[in-house]
Amino acid sequence: MRTFSKTLISLASAGILVAGLAACSTGTTTAAESGSGSGSSSSSAPTAEAPLASIPSLSGVDTAVLLDADFAAALGTLGLNPGTVGTATLEEGSLHFPITGGNVDYYDPNGTVRPYVQGSLEHEGSGF
Repeated sequence: MRTFSKTLISLASAGILVAGLAACSTGTTTAAESGSGSGSSSSSAPTAEAPLASIPSLSGVDTAVLLDADFAAALGTLGLNPGTVGTATLEEGSLHFPITGGNVDYYDPNGTVRPYVQGSLEHEGSGF
């Protein structure tokens, strides 16, 4: 029973972390991109704001995620140690996922587009 509980808690913890990381990579649609939502095809739809900068093919070093000390301690009480898969590394309490691709658009922070940095980062071949 104890092993089953550890496994269940481990899977739940990993699921929460994966869901949080997945939220970092989901695209965001602005109101101008998705339309007004009223079903109207009127030509009075708002004009999309142009980005100030656009990086269509992103590359970089890595994305670092600092593990919360309480999360790491909770894993320890379960007899688990955080680890990595593939090209990810765990250094000084931070997970590092190499950036393998992606894109980003940067909008005027004083403009109407929110969030004003939009895009996606790819971290293929690495995990926690």
